[in-house]
Amino acid sequence: MTRDQDQTVVEHLTEFRHRFVSVCVCFALVFVASFFFAPQVYAFLTSGFDQKLIVLGPDDILWIYVQLSSIMAFTVSLPFMVYQIWAYVRPALEETSSRLVGIYILAIFLCFIGGLAFGFVFVTPNLLRVLLSLGQGLFETQLTARNYLNFVLHTSLPLALIFEMPVLVAFLTSLSILSPTFLVNYRRYAYFILLVLAVVLTPADFISDLAMTLPLIGIYEISLLVSRIISRKKK
Repeated sequence: MTRDQDQTVVEHLTEFRHRFVSVCVCFALVFVASFFFAPQVYAFLTSGFDQKLIVLGPDDILWIYVQLSSIMAFTVSLPFMVYQIWAYVRPALEETSSRLVGIYILAIFLCFIGGLAFGFVFVTPNLLRVLLSLGQGLFETQLTARNYLNFVLHTSLPLALIFEMPVLVAFLTSLSILSPTFLVNYRRYAYFILLVLAVVLTPADFISDLAMTLPLIGIYEISLLVSRIISRKKK
């Protein structure tokens, strides 16, 4: 459905409903398909353990399947979700921004995957190692499959969102909402926030904090570079 400036509120809401239903149907279909791949994904996520993790009941098994399928469904259907959002707000965007929709959708997908991978490969194992070492000699630790997957998601999903920063900055810059000058002026505050995030998401040692902070700062600097490039092209 195409829109023009004379479109009524009811027509806006009708189009929004159609696109929202399309996104829900896409998510549901991918969710069902992901159920068949949940065992393989679980085996990959727990491949670093020498023995199988325990579950406390059949409810945990179902919960694991649902959680893994939900994450896979969201990741796979993310490009379609972004496209539907873009198609809805397209009339309000400049022609230049509309032509770059394919690049934005691909960048959002790749950045999300990159953030998940970075969190799982670097943050999760290091943080888990330090936390388990704190309980040695004090507790009898039994790590369940449900607890471990919760831990993986809590350390990976925030990074997946942070990795979207360059795409968000590029989009806001193309709309003249954000400028490179703003990013430069508030760089020190951004660095401080990223340092706090690094300390929260990593073990309590200087090496891990530094190794986590540098990539986050790199993401900010990439965002600044992208903002400068887009700002120059607009001028």
